[in-house]
Amino acid sequence: MTSVATRRGRAPATSSSGPLTGTRPLIRLILRRDRVWLPVWMLITLGVVTSRANSVDTVYPDAAARQARYQDVMVDVPMFKLFQGPAYADTAPALIAQESFGGATIIAALGAAIFLVRHTRGEEQAGRRELVGASAVGRHAQLAAALVVVLAAGAILAVISAAGLASAGMPTGGSYALGLAVGCAVWIAAGLAAVTAQITESSRAAGATAISLFIGMHFLRGVFDMGEGTVRSLGWLIPNAWLQRTRPYADERWWPFLLALALTVVLVRLAFTLASRRDLGAGLMTARPGPARAPAGLRSPFALVWRLHRPMAVAWTCAAVAIALPTGFAGAEAMEEYADSARMKEWAAAMGGGASPGDAFFAYIAFTTGFLITMYAIMSLLRLGQEENSGHAELLLSTPVDRMRWAAGHLLVALAIPVVLQFVLGLCFGLGSGELGDMLITTLSLVPAVWVMVGIAMAAYGLLRRGAAVIGWGALVVALVAEFGQHLGWPEWTFKALSPFAHVLPFFGRPSILTLAVLTLMAAALSAAGLFGVRRRDLAA
Repeated sequence: MTSVATRRGRAPATSSSGPLTGTRPLIRLILRRDRVWLPVWMLITLGVVTSRANSVDTVYPDAAARQARYQDVMVDVPMFKLFQGPAYADTAPALIAQESFGGATIIAALGAAIFLVRHTRGEEQAGRRELVGASAVGRHAQLAAALVVVLAAGAILAVISAAGLASAGMPTGGSYALGLAVGCAVWIAAGLAAVTAQITESSRAAGATAISLFIGMHFLRGVFDMGEGTVRSLGWLIPNAWLQRTRPYADERWWPFLLALALTVVLVRLAFTLASRRDLGAGLMTARPGPARAPAGLRSPFALVWRLHRPMAVAWTCAAVAIALPTGFAGAEAMEEYADSARMKEWAAAMGGGASPGDAFFAYIAFTTGFLITMYAIMSLLRLGQEENSGHAELLLSTPVDRMRWAAGHLLVALAIPVVLQFVLGLCFGLGSGELGDMLITTLSLVPAVWVMVGIAMAAYGLLRRGAAVIGWGALVVALVAEFGQHLGWPEWTFKALSPFAHVLPFFGRPSILTLAVLTLMAAALSAAGLFGVRRRDLAA
């Protein structure tokens, strides 16, 4: 029997399908799932971009203050170029842009990479991508939806950042330039994460690789900016330098944004091409099959934990060597011409013990790097939650393995690797500067503060579980904001009350044995509370 449509001369209707089918519903799903965290990330980034602009009259009340800051950045303190970038004018808006650029772009890139990997590789690793793919959803719909959300968030962040800066009284042109730089940081990081998500089978590895690439490019840009002539010109090879050299509030250049846009297009295109050449759930770098029988070194709970954490621990250690060793040799030589600056002498005097300006330079780098190491330590500890939510913990605990040994293994890794990383920093700095003992003391004295942050995350995981990520990362954000507040003129007691890092900051004087012992005891108490909670509560259903 012919259908009515056929009798009337019309072809029967067919449902259209393609690689991007179902992208719109997935976009709505992503927005619903991240209706809280997406705005939080954007608001934090916006706060970093605009906070200095809102206090410009306090920070730079007169021309003398502006000239002093410009002198510090461009002449006296080379670490400002390394971590934040150069200043392109001695005006208040240009100096505000110089201070805000590094932190704003890194936080923007961090969120972009996390969200992109979460909704691509994370979905595949959890098995949800396979379930979604069983419906009318195209092969590339998940990747396309994640890119649309993150790239749109970058565009919105650029607009609201520019509006926030302009509303604070900053010049309109420079506000748009700085806002676009932050938005392009989101786009570049999203492109990097989209590519790394196709290469590796692990969401943690994909996200960490993308973030490490962006942060590494930021510091490499700083190395080139510290040079002159040809060395500085080589900075144009680094995408982060394109954004910095748009020169917000200092005779803006707009054409570097085209380079950032072109790079984003290339990365996105590459991500879709790589996605077409791999199987669902697999990466281009496939994991090698292991032996049928576990070796003797993998027959204990801690050995298994170490096997899970080993790739990232090795990667972070190699990255620490790659960054710290050249900085140790180059920094020691570079500090010779800055040794007579008043600021470096002030910082060295605050450290006590006959510290030199070079010691102050390395102490600042070690202290700043301590926040990055804390991020790694918190990620390592929160692996407990991932193991529990994925069901791996339940399988492991069904064997003769008790909860305390399982949780303590992850906790031990989160506590031990920061010690290794800080030791590597001190060793590399010491080899370059010739002050091995002092450098090791400076870097290792930061470890108890990192332990406190790990203890907070452990206590939150053991006692609350669902709030572990929020509390762990929230504590780090509070510490960062408190440290940043010192540059805004906040009272010193706020930093000491809200951040354990304030008690080991070298510029407040070398921490005493009692201070280090108290921080260590606090970390031990928090960790013990977390282990007790793991023992008492039920596992995730």
